[in-house]
Amino acid sequence: MQYTNSQMKLDALIGYFNTSKINLIPPFQRGRAWKLPARRRLLENIVKGRPIPAIFLYKQASGSQFDYNILDGKQRLESLILFIGAARDDLKVKNVGSYFFDKAEKADIGFPIDLAGKRITFKQLSDETVRQLREYAIPTIEIDLDDDDASLDEIVGLFVDINTQGEKVKRFDIVKAIGRENKLLKAAFAMIAEAQKRGKDKVFKKKKNIYTRVLEHLETIENVTGRNQRVDRIWERLVEIALFNRTKTHRQQGQVLKAFIKSDKDSADYAALTKNEIGKLKRCFTFLDHSYRHSELGRTRLARDIPHFYTMVTSLLSSDLLDAADAAPPDYPKVRRKIVAFGKLLDSAKPPTDHNIAAALREYKEASTKQTTHPGRRKTRQDKFLEIIEKL
Repeated sequence: MQYTNSQMKLDALIGYFNTSKINLIPPFQRGRAWKLPARRRLLENIVKGRPIPAIFLYKQASGSQFDYNILDGKQRLESLILFIGAARDDLKVKNVGSYFFDKAEKADIGFPIDLAGKRITFKQLSDETVRQLREYAIPTIEIDLDDDDASLDEIVGLFVDINTQGEKVKRFDIVKAIGRENKLLKAAFAMIAEAQKRGKDKVFKKKKNIYTRVLEHLETIENVTGRNQRVDRIWERLVEIALFNRTKTHRQQGQVLKAFIKSDKDSADYAALTKNEIGKLKRCFTFLDHSYRHSELGRTRLARDIPHFYTMVTSLLSSDLLDAADAAPPDYPKVRRKIVAFGKLLDSAKPPTDHNIAAALREYKEASTKQTTHPGRRKTRQDKFLEIIEKL
């Protein structure tokens, strides 16, 4: 990779947007993270001529020209697009609405900033201020992937190194980037959503089915408002569960990432989900979906906390709980009664009266307090979960 440190005048940058030469949604970019107050602060600094952090672009050949993909600085560039909008003829972003699908984002087009104690939009700026703004130089680092010698994981590695502003990059963001052609990853996504292009924006349309209904009970998913971010979190959980279902091996999140980085078309981590694997997942999630709607299970920590939910699901997938002769899908009344009873024990402040169950529950809780994704602690929780379920 070759790096070029330079500056790009705002006027030229807007020209790049108007000729569709900058892509704001490469595979490793995440959803929007900035709220309007943060966007206002950025634009107030720019209009006042104050410096902002550099944006990182990487170049890709496109015919006789180059196109640019945003590597770092997406939130800053989107803030610029929203502020400038298309209200002035002398400087505007053509088709500005095509960059944003969400109605709340579209509503921010042309947002005002605070200048000299007044709220002023870009349209209301004086000609002199706009002239100066055209000349504003944004620090820019261009990355040239010359001779195709840089792989995507090198680019993402660089992204992790430079990503010091705003929301931190997460492991699953890298998994999506490096494994974007991974068949298992694609299959898991297809089970819970579909990606749709909307102008220059991309939106995930969540499916309403057993997988999304069950996973949306998790607090970390329930509290997310952005549609793409919510799908991302559902997707991440389902991928982790699908990998366990395939290998029956507990992994830390870092190990999941490593598996995707190193996976190739012949590896177990690359192959698409088989009918048998999908069947097991479907049976498990059908049971949980039914139980959440017809019992108290959906209100317990087993349904809402990731470590406990992970233990419940992996226990169901790795045991014969749903194979009992008296079980009847999707109800499984005997199994459901036992799991609901476990959930109540977990939520209760009183210890169980049965000493054996009380001892196993203490070990379970000890393995749930810290390092909850450690494979050994996950295995301990699963063993104790099944031990307690058998005794109930």
